[in-house]
Amino acid sequence: MLRVGLTGGIACGNSEVLGRLSARGLATLDLDAVAHEVMAPGGAAYEEVVASFGDDILAPDATIDRSALGAVVFGDPEARGRLEGIVHPRVRAEEARRASAFQAEGRALLVSDGAVLVEAGVHLRFDRLVVVHCPPEAQRRRLMARDGISDAAARARLGAQMPIEEKRCFGHLEVDTSGALEETAQAAEILAGVLLTEARGPRPRVRLAPRRALGALAHGGGKGPRGLDPRTLLETVKAAGGLEMPALARRLRPSGAEPWYRAARRGEAGPWPEALAAPLASWALARGADEEWLAGAAHSLARLTHDDGESVAGAVLAVLAAHAVVREGSLSSLDDRSGEWESRAHRWGRARPASRIRRALEAALVHPDDPEAARATAEARGAEPGFAGALVGAVLEAVPADLDPALRGLLDPPAE
Repeated sequence: MLRVGLTGGIACGNSEVLGRLSARGLATLDLDAVAHEVMAPGGAAYEEVVASFGDDILAPDATIDRSALGAVVFGDPEARGRLEGIVHPRVRAEEARRASAFQAEGRALLVSDGAVLVEAGVHLRFDRLVVVHCPPEAQRRRLMARDGISDAAARARLGAQMPIEEKRCFGHLEVDTSGALEETAQAAEILAGVLLTEARGPRPRVRLAPRRALGALAHGGGKGPRGLDPRTLLETVKAAGGLEMPALARRLRPSGAEPWYRAARRGEAGPWPEALAAPLASWALARGADEEWLAGAAHSLARLTHDDGESVAGAVLAVLAAHAVVREGSLSSLDDRSGEWESRAHRWGRARPASRIRRALEAALVHPDDPEAARATAEARGAEPGFAGALVGAVLEAVPADLDPALRGLLDPPAE
């Protein structure tokens, strides 16, 4: 079943789009409504939320007063994190239960709407992410009219959220709701057709060749940006059960209070994000993920450590190249598909990929039989040596006899 996340900014029209998709016959799930359910009296999160935040958050009828709770967690990262730690696992469990039920009915597609999928760092649980958007000024006017609040209050609420233009960077698809309601309906109809076509189409499952992946790990050099090395990446995603961005951000700055998407440091030097391209591509292959999902994953992962568009685009280009090499066991596609990959990387990074990626690919092509020579050439050319070495190591399936056995388990595919 194709799992699709639907998100957007406040007053952008997510509910309208979700309703249109549901009317079209698609299976849909409102995750914000699920969150209300688990926090209602008798719900899975109710008792723990009350125990954690006290009776002051309760309304006279013993329901949780969401305004009172919001006042407690607004502007307090520790309190917000505590609340999310209670509510999000319950929402996720209920989401999984309902998704299984839809799949048992033979549904090929499920669209789950959540306002903060990106902010919560769980957007990569979905095969595709759709971002609903409109201009910030339209958001402000709609918010004032919908909630009966002042201009200042609307601006404050918008200012506390991720800007919609930034959120758009994370989407595979978009719906523009800035026009008339009829135009939004038409856009939702087009989106439904695109999603149904993809869900019903062939989704070939490519199996990971373990020795290629291990060869890439063995010759990638073991380093990564800001200490997020390949082993740490794989250990974290295995423990979290997926590419959960807050878990990775905590490995970079365990006591940091800022959101995961603010973890990057301006002007960060190497090791560069492409040092993680081969392990990320291998992990994705082990789980049957496709290139489109992988490009979005590389974009998000790069944003943990680097905030310049060239590095983010470079990470996407690198992971698409690594995905092809580990999948095919050949370097031939580095020439054949580089133009296509660069175009896709530009779309995700909103910039041209860093030129050092091309230099690393060239180093691998110059030394197709020698990972260490490829590493040395890449380093001499100002490129990431681990990326070049990993590509050649994957093709040669060069797995040292003394490779740490624990590394092998990190790439085990999930149980069917």
